[in-house]
Amino acid sequence: RMRAIIFAAALLGLLLVAAGAAGAHTVPIDANKQWQSALLYGFVHTLAAVVAAIMPFRSRLQLASGWAFILSVVMFSGIQIGKIMLAGIPGAPTPFDTLTFLVPAGGVAFIVGWLLLGLSAATAPKLYRTDDNQEE
Repeated sequence: RMRAIIFAAALLGLLLVAAGAAGAHTVPIDANKQWQSALLYGFVHTLAAVVAAIMPFRSRLQLASGWAFILSVVMFSGIQIGKIMLAGIPGAPTPFDTLTFLVPAGGVAFIVGWLLLGLSAATAPKLYRTDDNQEE
């Protein structure tokens, strides 16, 4: 299960690098801020998915956090990047227009991913915790 998250994150990383390279030469100035934001959030949360997958403990919360990060990158970054690449200008019509309502849901999925990742660490068996306070 965790391998699937790493595979999905690797694929997203590959697509983000390719989009970033292509966009560096084609994205209009007026779409650059949105482009940079979509790439930054995409890369950060792709790496967060990998971190969720390689943490030493295994739990459903950890698995859910990894998939929340993957889903958030697709919904938040993927839709914005696709729209800009197809239209060049954020306001121009594209096939992605019907999916733009998912962009805020992708932002919520970022938050959910971090919440689940934190909860998975907080509820991990003591064997995996490195608390400084050993008196518990």
